[in-house]
Amino acid sequence: MDIGLLGALTKAEIAMTAARQPLFFEYHGAFVEHYVAQELTASFQQELYYWRSRSGQAEVDFLCEHNGSIIPLEVKAGLNTKSKSLRSYDDQFHPALLGRTNLLNLKKDGKILNVPLYMISQLPRLLQS
Repeated sequence: MDIGLLGALTKAEIAMTAARQPLFFEYHGAFVEHYVAQELTASFQQELYYWRSRSGQAEVDFLCEHNGSIIPLEVKAGLNTKSKSLRSYDDQFHPALLGRTNLLNLKKDGKILNVPLYMISQLPRLLQS
């Protein structure tokens, strides 16, 4: 649950992101998911859960409980906004809100709340408003 330990285990150097080294591209999704897990643990102070469809074709990275509601959260390492797994979860459970975090700006588009990665620690506060 510590992004620094993950970096140490993979022998990642800070310079690899700027130099666009293959190791960064191989593990960047894992780094981002670990970062989000670390921030969610600190922000929500609760166990982390994920969801996988029965077929195994869809998976939502995190399920966050807030005021008695479950908010599915899809983590994207880049600018990608396509979330087939999030849509699959929505089709099955119909939550009031869907969450996504990536490199894009803060925006609410219908049911989807897009939270920039740098703001993920503010998710509980954003859910209050």
